[in-house]
Amino acid sequence: MKFGTVVYVTRGGGAPAGTPGCRRSVRGVLVGARGCNRRVRLLQDDPLATMGYCAKKGDIGWWSDSVVQAA
Repeated sequence: MKFGTVVYVTRGGGAPAGTPGCRRSVRGVLVGARGCNRRVRLLQDDPLATMGYCAKKGDIGWWSDSVVQAA
């Protein structure tokens, strides 16, 4: 994937759908990479996040390549 590509980051775990912590996809844009990790800037808020890490539009965080998918 090229930098600037719109992606989906899969977040969350096994909580029931629609509840805090549930598995969900959040849109972002790829802004960096290192090895098998991808740096993504979120394009939308993640209101179901429970950790508070990188949960607001504009936040930038690192995710493993396995949870970042091209949109």
